[in-house]
Amino acid sequence: MWKFYFTTCNYLYYVLDLGCVINPKTPTHIKNSIKNERVKGRAPCGVWGWPQRGVGQSPTVLGGDVINILLVDSDKENIKNFRTYIRRGFSEFKIVGNFTDPKKDIIPVIKSLKPDLLLADIKFFGGVRFMRFKEVHDEFPNVRFLVYGTFNDTEYMRRARDFGVLDYMFRPVKPPELSRCLKLALSYHHKTDLERSAVKKQQERSNDNMSHYEGFFLRGLAEGHIVDKNEIAQGMSHFNIQISPGFTAFLVHIDHFRQIALTLTEGEKHFLIYKIFQTTVEAMAGREALTFMTGFNSVAVIAGGYYAIEDYVGFLDGLKQAVFEKCNTRVSIGLGRTYDDICNISISYKEAMAALMYRNRIGYNSVIPLEFVEPANKITYRYPVDREERLIYMAVVGDYAYCHQVLLELFDSLAQSGPLPEGLLPKVLMNIVIRISRYISEQNLPISAQVTRLFPASEILAVKNLEEAMTTFDKALRNFCTYVRTYTEEKHQRLFRTAKQYMDRNYRENFSTAKMAVSLGTTPEHLNKVFKDRERIGLFDYVMRVRMNEARRLLRETDMPEEEICVGIGFEDVRYFQSMFKQYENKTPSAYREELLAAAMAESEAEQNDTNQ
Repeated sequence: MWKFYFTTCNYLYYVLDLGCVINPKTPTHIKNSIKNERVKGRAPCGVWGWPQRGVGQSPTVLGGDVINILLVDSDKENIKNFRTYIRRGFSEFKIVGNFTDPKKDIIPVIKSLKPDLLLADIKFFGGVRFMRFKEVHDEFPNVRFLVYGTFNDTEYMRRARDFGVLDYMFRPVKPPELSRCLKLALSYHHKTDLERSAVKKQQERSNDNMSHYEGFFLRGLAEGHIVDKNEIAQGMSHFNIQISPGFTAFLVHIDHFRQIALTLTEGEKHFLIYKIFQTTVEAMAGREALTFMTGFNSVAVIAGGYYAIEDYVGFLDGLKQAVFEKCNTRVSIGLGRTYDDICNISISYKEAMAALMYRNRIGYNSVIPLEFVEPANKITYRYPVDREERLIYMAVVGDYAYCHQVLLELFDSLAQSGPLPEGLLPKVLMNIVIRISRYISEQNLPISAQVTRLFPASEILAVKNLEEAMTTFDKALRNFCTYVRTYTEEKHQRLFRTAKQYMDRNYRENFSTAKMAVSLGTTPEHLNKVFKDRERIGLFDYVMRVRMNEARRLLRETDMPEEEICVGIGFEDVRYFQSMFKQYENKTPSAYREELLAAAMAESEAEQNDTNQ
């Protein structure tokens, strides 16, 4: 007999496949109604438990797809009756199979039957149920569970929600509970289908704009934001880009763009740069090249292959002329050096930009290779200025470990630049010191006087080589960061004390971390971190502790009712106050006060007895 029951008019019926066992005490009119249902060849329905076909059913799953369900239970009678119930009342589900042997591995069955949902007895998974749920969830992250068990299994079933369990029921399973859980599964899958459909549409729109993303990638590569070889290789593979070594960057830049832009509408500006872009693409058709727009006034090209600089100049002169003929616009072209390593594309790009700066001297409407204007400069465009910026910021923050790593990168770039001009190294280091001092002054921090003490100029100016420079400057950085951390710790300690005093005074007010943080000139996250590092509890917990201390005092020293105490310590709801008090004291406020009174009376009686003796 199935352990699936329901009650009507306080009479218990045990549902079978095509009928029910009638309680002998059932009134005659109910017995006759049940017999009539049997004569019609169906089980009692409606209020008696079986859902009627087509009545009150949940909405069909999005797209008309059914949900494949696998029944998992060692009790074959349960399997049979669950199957009947689902088939009669939930056409949205398709039962793809049963699994009844707990000694067998369920994973191959799921692979074969491909269910969306498992309706399972939690006992079926034995003593290692969490491991089994986790194994299934890890292997099939889209599969979900509905489980049932005894009240003793409640904690297991509740924790199993972390591994794909949507909800749980108690044995014996009641039809309303099963119906509720099945409708929950329908709702979940409906929502999931909507989300997947939305993601699919987003992916389609994303694919339609793939050329934009390729442009973002190429610009990040050229500007030095993407420098890791693996990341570059992944991007090249994703966009199906193939280009041979001999990497050279050049920039096609509109001459006198600011004046030209004043005569154009926004749409005409867009169209002009697009025409120049298309002209450049056509010109590069016979070469390995990646062309992309960098703004309204310039187009960049990353070219592959080794060519003599004279060949490049002649080719680019022809490109310059083609742009004028097709777009009626004069352009200058800056040309960087050629490099073997794809990671050095950003260096060539910086060189191309620098070459364009010489238009004022050489003349507009020119092709300008950097090799012609700065033949001896192998340092400036290799040196990672952005990393130096980061070092300056992190030094003022006091993060020595980060500064040390960046310093190694800076010195590595200097080492790769070849022999350094005499006297350059001390100037590079002093420039960093000056920029640190400037950044401190811009923030008006009271530590600017320490810069000259902790970065001794005489020692820095005396360095002769990279090794000596690294040792000297790294030591100075470590000392400076140590001082900054000491200063910061004192500042945080003051902030902590101020915050604590604020809460001790204002605990009766409606507490807001954001409001307090603003009043103290910081962020809620930073304030909470500073406070928790010192007090070992967060701001909210501290306020609760202050309120509870005051509540205990008032309960102990006054006869104020709980409602007044609640309002007096900053709560608006007496039930919430009672709940919080119980969390802290493991007893309600009234019980706490009664214990105090009982203890006081016992003490008084003891004193009285001592007096009488």
